[in-house]
Amino acid sequence: MKYTNRQKILIVDDEPLNISVVAEILGHEYDLLVATNGEKVLQIVSSDPKPDLILLDIMMPGMNGFEVAKRLKTNPETLHIPIIFLTAKHDNESIVKGFELGAVDFVSKPFQKEELLARLKNTLQIFNLRNALNRALEKSQQYAKTIESQMKLIDKNIIISSTDLEGRIIEVSDAFCKISGYTKEKLIGKMHRILRHPDMPSSLFVKLWETILNGDTWHGEIKNRTKNGSFYWLDTLIYAIVDDLGYKIGYTAISQNITDKKRVEELSITDQLTRLHNRMYLENSFNKEIRRAKRYNHSFAVIMLDIDHFKEVNDTYGHDVGDNVLVAISKVLSEHIRETDILGRWGGEEFLIICPHTSSAEAYTLAEKLRMSIDTCPIDLIGHKSCSFGVSIFDLKDESFKEVVKHSDEALYAAKNNGRNCVVEYKG
Repeated sequence: MKYTNRQKILIVDDEPLNISVVAEILGHEYDLLVATNGEKVLQIVSSDPKPDLILLDIMMPGMNGFEVAKRLKTNPETLHIPIIFLTAKHDNESIVKGFELGAVDFVSKPFQKEELLARLKNTLQIFNLRNALNRALEKSQQYAKTIESQMKLIDKNIIISSTDLEGRIIEVSDAFCKISGYTKEKLIGKMHRILRHPDMPSSLFVKLWETILNGDTWHGEIKNRTKNGSFYWLDTLIYAIVDDLGYKIGYTAISQNITDKKRVEELSITDQLTRLHNRMYLENSFNKEIRRAKRYNHSFAVIMLDIDHFKEVNDTYGHDVGDNVLVAISKVLSEHIRETDILGRWGGEEFLIICPHTSSAEAYTLAEKLRMSIDTCPIDLIGHKSCSFGVSIFDLKDESFKEVVKHSDEALYAAKNNGRNCVVEYKG
């Protein structure tokens, strides 16, 4: 059998014609395996040598691509094989689900030959480098010797920064400079917090320092700010640097750019008109707050509000003006809620606010403040609009968020019956 050191790609698609098109593009540079269904994929990866990368279609009869990815990522033997979805299914929900199942990239059909080759090469290069780095980390002091021959390639492609024991930057890779917008000269000697984005909670960095000061490796996602004020997200691994005598002399962070992934995640939880959180995000937040409330035996408040006579706005001025009213009120709410409150659009002209660690009296006061802010805010074309508010408190006996939302809704209904533009508290 002829020996080859070419990397092996597994192409998965239930359409033989699609497989032929991809094989024609990749066959010159890679050894290829093919499968037309999920069962065949699992059979191929069960033996060695395993493929270096899998190009996976989503829509297949029987076991679809999502189920195949789930099986591969729950098997320790196939967990680290990178998966790129090559599919015509590229809606936000599918993309988010694909990333959650462990995919590293999406290529939409129809695709350009150059795009497919570039994405595939980039993924293989990153995974090859990360694998090399992981092996080097396991050998600790051998890391410096084995990495020397790869430094130029790593410097260009891997986002790396090193600091002293206080967090002062002593070295960064070219890739780090490229994503941050700073030159090496501007970064060297500065504290690493120069890159910290204000959205990141201080508690995350407290935990980070606790971890690395204990000699452990920290792993997490960090949002950083670029030189021009924009942002990027990194999946980051931070570990200690030790000298030949075993003394800790600093820290190194190795990161992967996950900005696109985070943007897709944000789209999936954001109301596209108001830019507030959407209902899916609010429901997930409810479940988290309920678990926290039951664990620590405290409660939280919920405020539901509805724009008064909103249908008349649409009927009189048209839906464009109605949309402007929704956006204007969303802005007022965003500017006047507290930092810990969770605000979102519940649906139509309804908004909902989750208020952690908040009593009924505190929630009523906040709702009244919001009501007055909205009532006194001028809106183009229509002048002023008012809102009605319903306030309720989560009962520790409640099993789900539906009960507390129902109570807020009943209080809101009472506010409407009381003449609108008022706040009503649910009394049970």
